[in-house]
Amino acid sequence: MSRDEQRVLDEIETGLRADDPAFAAKLTVEAAASDRRRRLGLAHGCLWLGMFMALAGFALVHQVLAAGVLFILYGTGSMISALLAMCQLRPVNGLQQRVWRAEHPGQDNSE
Repeated sequence: MSRDEQRVLDEIETGLRADDPAFAAKLTVEAAASDRRRRLGLAHGCLWLGMFMALAGFALVHQVLAAGVLFILYGTGSMISALLAMCQLRPVNGLQQRVWRAEHPGQDNSE
């Protein structure tokens, strides 16, 4: 990126922080990571709920067929939705490392 482009981006960032600091705070790397963790936790909860519903459906299918089948279907749907959400929320290969390097130039993050 050229110096002029960097200067323009810096001016836009400064203007945004001056005009709407609450919105600018939501655009930080930390806020994005916090949102990702929250959504990942919700997806894990849905996965466990789906497994519980499917297992309850298998137990219930012997007493009340329709209710058991509905529990199995909703549980399976919940598990599939949770797994798809988890796949979307997984970090892109090396993205976190690139973000860290951009925020801490000149430091080594190798382990």
